[in-house]
Amino acid sequence: METAEKYLLFGNILKTFGANGELIVKLDSQAPSEINLDEPIFIIMDGLSVPFYFKSFDEHAGNRAVIIFENIETEQLAKQLAGKQMLLPYKKRINRKDFNLNDFVGFNATDTQAGNIGTVSDFFDFPNNPCFQIMRNGKEILVPVNENLIKSTDAKSKTINFDLPEGLVDFYMNE
Repeated sequence: METAEKYLLFGNILKTFGANGELIVKLDSQAPSEINLDEPIFIIMDGLSVPFYFKSFDEHAGNRAVIIFENIETEQLAKQLAGKQMLLPYKKRINRKDFNLNDFVGFNATDTQAGNIGTVSDFFDFPNNPCFQIMRNGKEILVPVNENLIKSTDAKSKTINFDLPEGLVDFYMNE
């Protein structure tokens, strides 16, 4: 059985749009042009990574896009993909010079004082205050993206290590 661990999340398929196989997706990358649209995106189906090729890709505001995959040309076929994740092979993105902050989604987050603090579940590009959303025991921790707080990253082990201000993790855990 294949696992999504060999891949990086590119986006989530939200729902169908129209009768010709169109899908609305939420992109986890701010720059969808950074992938080669002639290469496949993978979707885990029945435990196997299945390649899908783009027939069309129309980016919209709010990290959304309307896409059509080759050979998915009816609403009924498209419905089978709703709710699934679109994935890129991990090795294709690791070697990129312009590693995107959204690429840290799924990384294990640790802190020098608090130890393991959870998993990076999202990246919010708030004006003048971009933040990682880290989930721990069902609670949200927002960590500012600041080079002084990030001590190291390891793409191979999917780990990001922080040195957070004292009390930050406790603040969110005690809410």
